[in-house]
Order: sequence, then C-alpha cells, then structure tokens
Amino acid sequence: MKLALPRWRFLNLQSLLLGAGFLLLVSIGAATIYLVERAASDSRELAVTLRVEDKLSDILLTVRRAESSQRGYLLTNDTTYLADFRDAEPETQETLDELRALSQSSATRQTTLDRVGALVAGKFREMRRIVALNESGRRDEALAQVREGEGRRIMIELRDVIDEAVEAEGELATVRAETSRRTNAWLLIVSLAGVGFIIAIGGASVALVQRNYRRAEIARQELAGTNANLERIVEYRTADLTEANEEIQRFAYIVSHDLRSPLVNIMGFTSELEALRQDIFAELERLRAEVATLRNQTEAATEDDTSEQLGRDFDEAIGFIKTSIANMDRLINAVLRLSREGRRQFHPELVDMDVLIGGIVETVTHRATELQATLRVEALPPVETDVLAAQQIFGNLIDNALKYGRHDEKLQIDIRGRLTATHAIYDVQDNGRGIDPADFQRVFELFRRAGKQDRPGEGIGLAHVRALVRRMGGTMGLTSELGKGSTFTVTLPRRWAGDKRSAA
Repeated sequence: MKLALPRWRFLNLQSLLLGAGFLLLVSIGAATIYLVERAASDSRELAVTLRVEDKLSDILLTVRRAESSQRGYLLTNDTTYLADFRDAEPETQETLDELRALSQSSATRQTTLDRVGALVAGKFREMRRIVALNESGRRDEALAQVREGEGRRIMIELRDVIDEAVEAEGELATVRAETSRRTNAWLLIVSLAGVGFIIAIGGASVALVQRNYRRAEIARQELAGTNANLERIVEYRTADLTEANEEIQRFAYIVSHDLRSPLVNIMGFTSELEALRQDIFAELERLRAEVATLRNQTEAATEDDTSEQLGRDFDEAIGFIKTSIANMDRLINAVLRLSREGRRQFHPELVDMDVLIGGIVETVTHRATELQATLRVEALPPVETDVLAAQQIFGNLIDNALKYGRHDEKLQIDIRGRLTATHAIYDVQDNGRGIDPADFQRVFELFRRAGKQDRPGEGIGLAHVRALVRRMGGTMGLTSELGKGSTFTVTLPRRWAGDKRSAA
C-alpha cells in the first residue's frame, strides 16, 4: 500500500500551496496597507473635526471674554479691564485663520467660517465704537448703545452659528469615529483571517512534508534493502572470483608441478643418453682399433673421421635438448613462484621505506660498482603496506634499472617519493636504454619482453610487480623514451586495510 503521493503530484501540490500562500500574503499585505491607511485617514479626519469643534468653541469664549472686558470697563471706567478686550481680537483672528487652513477641503466649513468671521468682525467693531465713546468722555452715549442691544443680537447670532457648527462637527465626529471603528474591525478581521489561512497552509505543507518524509523513509529503507542485496551479490561474486582465482592458481601450481615430472624424466634420460654415448663411443673406439689392424692406414683414417663427426652431431643434439630443458625449467619455476606469491597472505604494517630501499640498494652495491652505476635515494615517505611485497616490487624495479643500462653513458638511478592526501607515490628513474612507447603495455605482460633480448630473464618481473601493486590497492605507471631512460611510478594507499582475499 502506498503511503504517499507520486513525487510529481506531491511537487505540484506543494507548488500550488506555496503559490496560494504567496498570493494570500500579497493580498493580506495589500488589504492591510489599504485598511491601515484608511484608518489613519479616518483618524486624521476625526482629529480635524475635533480640532474644528474646539476652535469654534474657543472663538465664542474669546468673544465673550472680550465682551466681559468691555462691560467691566464701562461699569468701572477702569482701563485695566480692557487688557482681555485688546488681546481678544488678534487671538480670534488667528483662530479663524487656523480654522480656514483646516477646512480647505470642506466648502460647508468655509461658508460657516465666513459667517462666523463676519459676525466676529461686527461684534468687535461694535465694542470698539462703544469703548471709543467712553474714552472720549461720552459715557452716556456709550451706555445708550449698549442698551440698544446690537451687541447682544450679534452675540446671540454668533452663538447660534457656532452652536450649529459645533453640533454638525459633533455629528461628523461620530460618523468618522464609527467609520474608524469599522475600519479597525476590518483590519483585525483581515489580519486574523490571514493568520488563519497561513496557519492552514503551513499545516497542509507540514502534513505534505511529513507524508513525503514517510515516503522518503520507505524509499530509503527499500534502497537500504537494495544496497544490502547488492552488497550480498557483490560478496557472492567476489567470493566466486576469489575462488576462481584460487582455482587458477591451484591449476597453475598443479600444471607446473606435473610438468616438472616429465621434465625431470627427460633430464634423467638425457643423462643416461650421455652415459650411453660414452659407452657406445668407447666400444666404437675398441672396434676401430681392432679394424685398424686389419685394414690399411687410409681406411682407418676415414673411419676415425666418421666416428668424430658422429660424436659431434650427438653432442650437438644433446646440447639442444639440455638447453630446451633448462628454458622450460626456468619458465616452470617462474610459474610456480607466481602461484606461491598469489596464494601468500598479505599483512599490512607501517614500512620505513628509507630502510627498505636502503637494504635493497645495499644488496646490489657490488653489482652497481661493477657497472659503474650511481644510485641516489632521496628521503622517502613511509607507507602502511605488506613489507615482503614492497621488497619484491622495488627489488625488481631496481634490478631492471641495473640490467638495462647503456654502453655510451654511465648508469644513474634515482629513487624518490612524495605524499598526497591519500596515497604515497614512489618513482624509480634511470637513464638507461628506455622503452619504446609502443611496448609500454607489452612489458607488463607475462613472458613478454621488449627491445633487444641481450639480457637474461623470463619476462615475468614487471608482470609480477604490477600484480603485486594492484593487489595492494595501488597503481603502476610508466613513462619512458627510447634511448633516454625510463621512470616507473608506484602509487600505494597511505593506509592499506589489507588484502580482502587474505581476510576471507
């Protein structure tokens, strides 16, 4: 039973959710910005309304204060009462200017302010006239104008106009407060709805992720099972290959061993033939001596030449047989050595390459002196590997370098090494006869040799070296130029876990 959607459907659904979430965030952001701006606008308009209402009330209070100041002056004839009167007119005019600035966008307010301004101006003219009459000593006329009631009529009209305006502003403030409340309510609703939708989308995304995680976990378990099966298959195949390799080595050993039996027989019979030859020729000598007494000297000389020619032919045949037997014996011994090395278990250990190469160089010092060869060994990095295999590898390489020098130049062999993060690399360089690039592969093949065959050997050294290097987890490289020398490069892992065949 499948616990998850197909991957392509899961990706489509997840993309759809992400797209919907993005659009929702954009919409919520736009709506929030609009509502916040609208709420701010409502708040500004409400504040303007309240300020207009306050300023209108301030005008009425200021005019009344000025009227009271005027009446106090008329009653007491004391000019100190005129201080509030004189300050009231410019203060009222300043308030009117502020109201006009606040009401630029409202024609109704501008009309109301025009009426208020006219009434205020009329009231202050009336009060200035009465004060001027009293100051000029015409007190009775000033009081008579007060009794006429023009100022009272203006004040009543001004109060009515301001009261109507204040009432209208109060109603407008109520409307705008309600609008602001609704705007804030919508802002809260949009925010809560956005949070709810985001939580829902987040929950759906988490559910999809968990669902996909379960699917991935199942796939991982299936992959782990597949890997385990593959590992078992690889182990079985490795075991089969190891068994086949061991079978081949046993076969090589058996064949080599069985070949030696007839070879030993051949060598034994050859020895018997040589003994028989001696007996035959001894008997021939005795018969020749007897015949010589019966024949003349010329016939005896002819018989002697014939017997000598027969002896030379017999010796030559025996020589060919012995040479072939010796070559065959060397090849069989080489196969036996390879078979034994292939079955030997390798044991990794930390090898001091300076000591190992120094021991090899010491063993060939006498031979190098005879060849007038110079061996230079630089400081070599240690490596964790099989010490016997390393001795065979570098022993073969140094022996080959000594074997294939040139007559026209003194032989020089340089051995150096270096480290990388994971491997140790060693170079064995010489200035000998070199190898044709066409023979690079040939020199590593069993029983195959390249170049002039003027040195003894069976053609197994480099093949054996490469097999050992590969078995130790390394690689073998060669660079050479014919007539100028060769460089054999051995790359080994710095830490080798050991031969898997040996562990098995």
